[in-house]
Amino acid sequence: MRKTLLIAAIAAVTAALGIMALACGDDDGTSVVVLGIWGEEEIDDFNAMVDPWKSDTGNGVDFTGTRDVNAVLTTRVEGGDPPDVAIVANSGIFFDLARAGELTSLSSCPGLEDQVRASYPESLLGAGSVDGTLFGIFMKAGNKGTIWYSPPTFQEFAYETPGTWDEMIALSDQITADRDAGTHDAFAWSDAEEIGGGSGFPGSDWVQQIVLNQWGPDVYDQWVAHEIPYNDDRIKQSWEFFGDILLNPDYVLGGADRALATTFSEGSLPLFSDPPQAFMHYLGSFNSGFITDPSLGFPEGLAPGEDFDFFPFPTIDPAFAGGITFDGNILMIFNADETTCAFAEWMASGEAQRIWVERGGFVSLNTDVPLDSYPTDLDRRVAEQLSDPERIFRFDADDGMPAGVGGDNGAVFTGVLQYLGGGNLDEILQSIEDTFP
Repeated sequence: MRKTLLIAAIAAVTAALGIMALACGDDDGTSVVVLGIWGEEEIDDFNAMVDPWKSDTGNGVDFTGTRDVNAVLTTRVEGGDPPDVAIVANSGIFFDLARAGELTSLSSCPGLEDQVRASYPESLLGAGSVDGTLFGIFMKAGNKGTIWYSPPTFQEFAYETPGTWDEMIALSDQITADRDAGTHDAFAWSDAEEIGGGSGFPGSDWVQQIVLNQWGPDVYDQWVAHEIPYNDDRIKQSWEFFGDILLNPDYVLGGADRALATTFSEGSLPLFSDPPQAFMHYLGSFNSGFITDPSLGFPEGLAPGEDFDFFPFPTIDPAFAGGITFDGNILMIFNADETTCAFAEWMASGEAQRIWVERGGFVSLNTDVPLDSYPTDLDRRVAEQLSDPERIFRFDADDGMPAGVGGDNGAVFTGVLQYLGGGNLDEILQSIEDTFP
């Protein structure tokens, strides 16, 4: 009876969340059950990465992909039916499961921990560990320090990419003045915040980048760990820096109202309209996949590095120049069965990740993946930034905060929407602070 109820509950959640389930294996071997974050647009890439492992081992992969992976994973773990492997984008659920004793350490699989320690930067090993035990493997990474623009449009109006926050504000002022003078009709910025339960995450990325570049990694770490309150004066100042751009109707195309109603994948469209309607758009490195997708309305054949490019998020305090926040998909295992361990070993390898890297849209943090594997110069530059030992790196802030604070429908995303909608900042930050356990 208990198992029947569990199956019914999982089926209900699956139907409600629109989960994609794929049986990617055959009947000759043992299948590894994988629950992941990757959806329709990434399934072909995922299949290409696991096909060699399936051929070599004779095993299959039963993959379920959903953007609401946290909710589904929580249901399955609480019901006693975890997958063999889960791949999530939120470190909060990873830490919760590890501390609750639900995860299997990498050392439980012969040779796996040694492999990971030899192929990943030390900083990531710490981020994948709980109380000194390594549980997680950072798979696919995204650079959150990228501001997008059109080089031909910048050249046409003699604009130069800024290196500091003050220079970026000065450029925004110049673009506004030129529009007022009739030189062009474009705004400095385009913003887009709508993505269902994740609405507001682009704005939260602004805030975390500002915190890191304004106050440095120590304050950032204290903020994420809630060792300082969310409404600390320094964090409030970073939100106000965010508001200096996004709440300025002279800077932002359509103002905050348009940003709140526009799907995040279409945020860069105004940069490539004819004539352009905006000059800059802030979003993570995955934005290049949107810009090269004509089905979203972008022009055909836009060439990375030529028709579109990014410049690094500008310096605020020179002491913390070049700080980059990043997101990552974390692979974790729930048992040490032979098939599970073999699959995790393959997925953690540079050989496997190079397959997706060469297909595009994947930045690997595995040091065994050479930079010449990336299909474009732009992709290589993104990867170089994430592998630069001189830079300050920190994992996505709200993804590292507890459920209900960070992540989809969390207090941080809600706070961004409220702030852009004209809400009182002190009240918003207090509300986020009150959400922490």
